[in-house]
Amino acid sequence: MQCPKCSNEMKENEHKGIKYDQCKNCGGLWFDALEAEDLVEIKGSADIDTGDAKEGAKLNKKRDINCPVCNIRMSKVHDLQQPHIQLETCAVCKGTFFDAGEFKDFVEEDFMDRIKDRFAKNR
Repeated sequence: MQCPKCSNEMKENEHKGIKYDQCKNCGGLWFDALEAEDLVEIKGSADIDTGDAKEGAKLNKKRDINCPVCNIRMSKVHDLQQPHIQLETCAVCKGTFFDAGEFKDFVEEDFMDRIKDRFAKNR
């Protein structure tokens, strides 16, 4: 599978029995339907997000991407609990792409996230 952001190879990994793919170059994460939601419930799952969050923030500006599974344009979405997290999801296969740093942020919501969200809602 190729990364939808940087077109490099993604490597299949597993954490506590849940499979996911990570780009060997940019560190972005691909989750098939419901894998991200399942991983969030597992303590320590944020540790799988080993990519450079600064690089992920740069690549997050590239939002018009195709699904690496279905090859159709992915939908741009925001996490409802943390609107500053901008994800891409596939309407067909329900897969989701997280840029490097986004999954860790998604899992580890803290006080600063709530502040960021307040500003995101006011824009």
